This record gives sequence, C-alpha cells and structure tokens, in this order.
Amino acid sequence: MSDLRNISTAETTFAAESSGGLGLLTVRGTLDFTTHEAATDFFDKAFAQFGPHLVVNLLELGFLDSRATGLLVNCWKRALDEGGWLALVAVEQGAARALWITGLASHVPVFPTVADALSAAPSPDAE
Repeated sequence: MSDLRNISTAETTFAAESSGGLGLLTVRGTLDFTTHEAATDFFDKAFAQFGPHLVVNLLELGFLDSRATGLLVNCWKRALDEGGWLALVAVEQGAARALWITGLASHVPVFPTVADALSAAPSPDAE
C-alpha cells in the first residue's frame, strides 16, 4: 500500500496517521481546483488504508474553493455509505469559513480541535 504521509503539491501538503482505529488526515495549504486531483487521490488512498472512519484536520488550510468543498461532501457521503464516520476539524474563520457559508458545517460534524473530534468519534469496532 502506498505511503500517505508524504503526499504533497507545490501548494498543499497531505498527511495521514492512525489514531485510535481512525484515520487522522491533515491538509495544509490550498485545497482548490489546482490540487483537486492530488486531493482525490489522497482521500481514495486514505479510505483504502483506514476504511470509512476518518477525521480531516483543516486547521492549517489557507484556501478552500467550491470544488474542494464538494470533494469533502463526497468523502463524508462515502464514509456514511460504507458504514463509517467522517468529521472535520475547523474553525469558523479563514479558509474553512466556507464550510459555514455553504451550510456544510450543519451536516458534517465539525469540531474545533483534533482532540474533540477524536473523542466524539464512534468506535470503528462498534459496527
């Protein structure tokens, strides 16, 4: 299986690690049409490695466009369809503010810290 810890573009760094049976994914930089292909590849590999139980940390995101928001919605739907759970870590400011403007934050669980998201996650073994 390919290594998720070192995927990056000129604008974006993607990192992944396991935390309590969940995949903890971190996106730093830009998430937009220029990084869409790399981001899609990253999330596909994350689902393959960790399954549908994911926390996506967006606290270090500098820019988020509508295409990237759509990608996050698709990942959330995929996680639910596969019997999992996906949460975002973001605050209502900066790039992630788009999650609230678009209404996505009212559907997808969004937490202010990684620790909050991890503690709220259902156990992947409870299926």
